[in-house]
Amino acid sequence: MVKLCVLSFAVVAALSPLALARNCKTGLNYCGYNLLNIGNYGAQVNEGLEAAGEPTDNGHIRESLFHCDGGANGDITYLTYCGDEKGERKGSSEAMKDVTACTSGSISY
Repeated sequence: MVKLCVLSFAVVAALSPLALARNCKTGLNYCGYNLLNIGNYGAQVNEGLEAAGEPTDNGHIRESLFHCDGGANGDITYLTYCGDEKGERKGSSEAMKDVTACTSGSISY
């Protein structure tokens, strides 16, 4: 009986990360920190920043804006960084519509 209980617990523990991780919704824009909270996006965020020639420090990881391209892996594309070294906003005016939401946490997912 004890072995069955331990086995059941092990199975639930192994499957828990799968239940918690999910993909972004196709067509929406996300801040890096939101992507990290909803799924296993660490590697994709770093790859997107590197491909765009951006630093991969914590500020860029968390405060950059990404577009959800979708697909089986919830692919993302880097759009812009939400701040600069002085903590001010920057980026194209079109992308800036989402930048305010990035820092306020109001982008949907």
